[in-house]
Formats: sequence, structure tokens, C-alpha cells
Amino acid sequence: MRAWVHGLCIAAGIAAPVALTFWFTSDYGPRSKAHYAAVEESQATPKEVVMAFEKMGIDERRPKEAVERYFSPDVIDHDPNVAGDRQSIIDHLSALDWDKAGPTRTIKHVIAEGDMVAVHHHLVRQPGTKGIAAVDMFRVKEGKIVEHWSVLQPLPETSPNRHGAF
Repeated sequence: MRAWVHGLCIAAGIAAPVALTFWFTSDYGPRSKAHYAAVEESQATPKEVVMAFEKMGIDERRPKEAVERYFSPDVIDHDPNVAGDRQSIIDHLSALDWDKAGPTRTIKHVIAEGDMVAVHHHLVRQPGTKGIAAVDMFRVKEGKIVEHWSVLQPLPETSPNRHGAF
């Protein structure tokens, strides 16, 4: 056999596995970054899903992206301030004044059991006010929030309770 045929066979034998490796690990192949991100999210615990939503949606002030990423398309929302679907959640959170001082919140407690997660937090929608004691409850299934409830308690200017709301 000729030397160039041997050289071509050796090059093909080296190039084929390298090409396949690049294909399977590239952004275009079946094991792309998007694939691994989806697998990672579906394996996250319910608490990790909710806390990732809280971080992106509230702390980083990206509510539309957070809802689209962490809420199921057919989510059921029991919050009386929204229509109850994913788009109404996006509309409600996007209407908050994120560009200025906007709402601030301090998480006080997070409780997770099974597929349920409760976040107890102090929410101040208008700077200079006492704010609200809030509990948001989430039900998570397969890495997505599928149900949400809100319980809001306005904080009075004065209270006889020496322990406070938190």
C-alpha cells in the first residue's frame, strides 16, 4: 500500500474521535451547554429551584427571565393580585418599579418539605414604609414551580407586641 494511504488512514483514525468529541460537547451537539443546564435544573431540589427564582427574579431584578425559567408554563397562582397564570405573574412583577429603589425584601426563614417550599420575608414595596410580613409558598415538580400562594400581612406603625413580626 502506498504511504499516503497509510497517512490518510492514521489521520482519519485520529480526526474522527476528535471530531465526534467536539460535536457531542459543542453548543450545537446533543450534549450542549443548554442540555446540561436543563438536566441540572431538573435535578435541583425544590428549595434550590425556589431560591434560584428568588435570586434572579427579586435580588437581580430580572422577573420576566426568572418566571420564564423557573415557573411551569401551566403554573397555577393563587395570589389574589394576579389572574393566576404565568403571564399574569410576569406582568405583575414587571410592573413593580425595578429601575428606581423598587421593592426590597429580606428573607427571614425558608422551610422546605417534600415538594413544598415556604419563604417568610419582610417586603418593603415603598421606601420609607414599614412594609409587609409575607409568606410565599411554592409547589415544585420536576425542577419547575407549578403552584404558588401568597400570604401578606401589613405591618402596623405601632404594635404592642414586644417581639415584633420577625
